[in-house]
Amino acid sequence: MSELRTYAGDRAPLDRNRLHMHWRHLRLWRRFLAQAVVRETHYRAHFVTTLLVGLVQFGLGIVPVLLLFGFTGQLHGWSRAEVITLAGMYQIVTGLMAAFIAPNLNRMTSYLTEGELDVVLLRPVSSQFYLTLRWINVAELSNVVSGLAVVVIGLVQSGATPDPLEVVQALALAACGLVLLTAVWSAMSFLAFWLQSVGPIGSIYLNLVEAGRYPLVFFPVPVRGFLTFVFPVAFASTFPVQALGGDLGWWPVGGGVGLAVLALTLVRLLWRRGLRSYASASS
Repeated sequence: MSELRTYAGDRAPLDRNRLHMHWRHLRLWRRFLAQAVVRETHYRAHFVTTLLVGLVQFGLGIVPVLLLFGFTGQLHGWSRAEVITLAGMYQIVTGLMAAFIAPNLNRMTSYLTEGELDVVLLRPVSSQFYLTLRWINVAELSNVVSGLAVVVIGLVQSGATPDPLEVVQALALAACGLVLLTAVWSAMSFLAFWLQSVGPIGSIYLNLVEAGRYPLVFFPVPVRGFLTFVFPVAFASTFPVQALGGDLGWWPVGGGVGLAVLALTLVRLLWRRGLRSYASASS
């Protein structure tokens, strides 16, 4: 019994240290966000340009859908309004990634080849946290707002009235999609430890993520499996929209959470493996 009390007493300081570390990382991220907002106020033209580019990209993505549904009212059980809702959901998730993830992972090659990682490793924070979340592009959040507006328009046109539980399901699935896509992109970027340059791999990622613009059922069965379990973009667009329409239960939510936890664990292991093989750029 005394050994058990001693063990519990030894664990308490460790738990407090972990909690303190988590809060320190959260405060650090808030500082990153504040700095990003200040930068954006100094370059207002960048905000306007990003907004216009986002609207053009969204228009180019949705035009094929509108042309397709000009010849049919439904396709594989999806109406035009539902596909518009999906396009808005896709823009929300990809807008969040463009704001918080892309500015960092696009720098991964330079971190490794120009010696910047050496400096990061000396900081008293998680190097993976720092390299994944350090830079924020606040202007990209305008695409998140426009995507939210498109989701509302699509829901109104389809006549869907999701209840609070369905909204929670959609938010949980979209969050899982965001985490899963970030994990996949991170894993592809961390290959820079061995490949030195991951520019072509990043292009492959961007091409694959475009599949999220369309419902999962539009693809052949083998591709659906790939887009659900290997490159899980379905959690970022198709599944949340199905949840808003009341066509999805809680099993996909549980599956998404499980996949997200597994993906984060594997990415963490890959990062540690990469650090063990890393040789300083100055050496």
